[in-house]
Amino acid sequence: MEAILKFMEDLFLTNGIVIAVGCFVLGEIIKHTLNFIPNQYIPLISGIAGLSLGVFVPSIMPETHPVIRAIEGLALGWAATGGVETVKKLKESICNKQKENEQEITK
Repeated sequence: MEAILKFMEDLFLTNGIVIAVGCFVLGEIIKHTLNFIPNQYIPLISGIAGLSLGVFVPSIMPETHPVIRAIEGLALGWAATGGVETVKKLKESICNKQKENEQEITK
């Protein structure tokens, strides 16, 4: 049982999943509640939040140099919003292709 708990702790804390999920949630909250902030700034805000979490919450990435934690946090923050945007754009692209194919068939 102790080995399982250690594995879960390493998976969710050491690997930075906490940072990515936290930045994703922050981005979604900003997007849906704070209308005065343009959506184009959400990845920047998410990246800064990831950088801050990486540096100032050392228990997330223990035994790592603060500069490395900052870089990892920044990457995880940007990945949280970039991943969502990538999936959305792929979905839009697939839907547009299907619509174009349907239009060609009906001509």
